[in-house]
Amino acid sequence: MIKLTLRPLALLVALALASLAAHADELTEADVEQLVHDYLLAHPEVVQEALDRLQQQQQAAQAAAEQQRLSSLNEQLVSYPHDPVGGNRDGELTLIEFFDYNCGYCKRANATLQALMEDNPNLRVVYKEFPILAETSVTAARASLALNKLYPEHYETFHRSLLERRSGLQKDDDVWDAIEELDGVDTAAIRAESQADWVQQTLASNYQLARQLNISGTPTFVIGDNMLRGA
Repeated sequence: MIKLTLRPLALLVALALASLAAHADELTEADVEQLVHDYLLAHPEVVQEALDRLQQQQQAAQAAAEQQRLSSLNEQLVSYPHDPVGGNRDGELTLIEFFDYNCGYCKRANATLQALMEDNPNLRVVYKEFPILAETSVTAARASLALNKLYPEHYETFHRSLLERRSGLQKDDDVWDAIEELDGVDTAAIRAESQADWVQQTLASNYQLARQLNISGTPTFVIGDNMLRGA
């Protein structure tokens, strides 16, 4: 770690010593290195200060880069045509959630998210189906996208029912059984629609977005130029 900050520290110390030493211009590189070495031993807190400053600069740069990426991908995040939308569909404040139906942390965050929608009538929630944990996650994501297209009024009920399950989805039948419990839906039609090209394209778009935003886990929330990772 010290080696990473030796050059800027050496320059700083050398400049400070220049005002004190009558013959500073005659110092050799070895002399400067010895002076820096002695100074750091006498003031080790300087190393930590330099590392803290470096970390702050790196974090600021990462945050700026992340905000730039979010801004450039805003339309795909906020207005992708096949994403299910909850809350106030015409709300002025949009929150995007990348989630997986088998994700325990998504299940924990669900109650908070539902409360947010109830308490904030201007909140619009975009659900980004991001199945990464199991094959049943993919089945659930496909089924929910198909359901949202054919029976959008039932999406929220289905979505909540899967996230409120205490256990994960052990088999594909768990998904279709939950579909069967919905009133007035054609399960066969939903099964067929879940295999449509647009469904695969939607999931592929979400995977690509996640890669561009360095999202590797669920849940991940995006609101404005800010990203919140985890429950």
